[in-house]
Amino acid sequence: MEVKLPEIRKTEVLKYLGYNGQELGSALEEQLRRCIDAVASFARPRLTYRIFDVKNFEIEGLKLEGNDIRELLKSSKQAIIMAATLGAEAEALLRRTEVSNMSDAVITDSAQSVAIESVCDAFEAKMRIFYREENLYLTDRFSPGYGDLPLDSQRLLMDALQTEKRIGLAVTPSGMMVPRKSVTCIIGISDRAQKLERSGCGTCMMAEKCVYRKQGRVCNGQNHT
Repeated sequence: MEVKLPEIRKTEVLKYLGYNGQELGSALEEQLRRCIDAVASFARPRLTYRIFDVKNFEIEGLKLEGNDIRELLKSSKQAIIMAATLGAEAEALLRRTEVSNMSDAVITDSAQSVAIESVCDAFEAKMRIFYREENLYLTDRFSPGYGDLPLDSQRLLMDALQTEKRIGLAVTPSGMMVPRKSVTCIIGISDRAQKLERSGCGTCMMAEKCVYRKQGRVCNGQNHT
C-alpha cells in the first residue's frame, strides 16, 4: 500500500551528514533545501506487513537464526513483519545524482535515509496506538543485521511478505535490497509492557566495517555496503 511521506526534517538530514551545530552558510542551506525538496517530490513510499504467530520464541514458518531475535520475542505471542521502500522513483533520483553531482548525492542519500526511517517510525507509532487500545505492547523494531540476526534474513522476510509483488521491493543475489532505500523489520506483540532499547550501531554485526560509521553517519538498519 502507498503511505504518506512524513516531513523530511533538515535537522535529521544534518545528523546523517555529521553536522554538530556548525554554521551552514547560505549556499549549503540552499543545497539542502533543493535536495530535500527533490527527495520529497520523487519518493513514492509503499509499505506492507503481516501478523505472524510466535511459538517457542520463534516466528511460525520462518527459520531465523540467532539468539537476539528469540530474546526480542520471548514474551510475544505474535509479531509484525514489515517492509517499506521509498520506491523506484527515489532510487532513480539517487542514481542520477550520483552520476551528475556527488555533493548533491551525499545530501540526497542522507535525506532519503531520513525519509524511509520516518515512514517506519510513523507506521510503528500507529501500530503502538492500535495495540495499546487492545492492552497489548510492542517491542522495538529489529531488522536483519542487528545483533546476531544475519543480514541475509531479510530475504526470508521479503519472501514471507511477497514484497516484489506487493510494493516492488526485490533483493539481489548478493543480498542488496532494490530499491536501496528500503527497510525490513520485526516487531513483537506482547501482553506485557516492554523495555524499549532502540537498536543501533552497538547491536549491528557490520559496525566495525560500516561505511556509514566511517563517514560519521548511521544507516538505521538499511542496506550496508
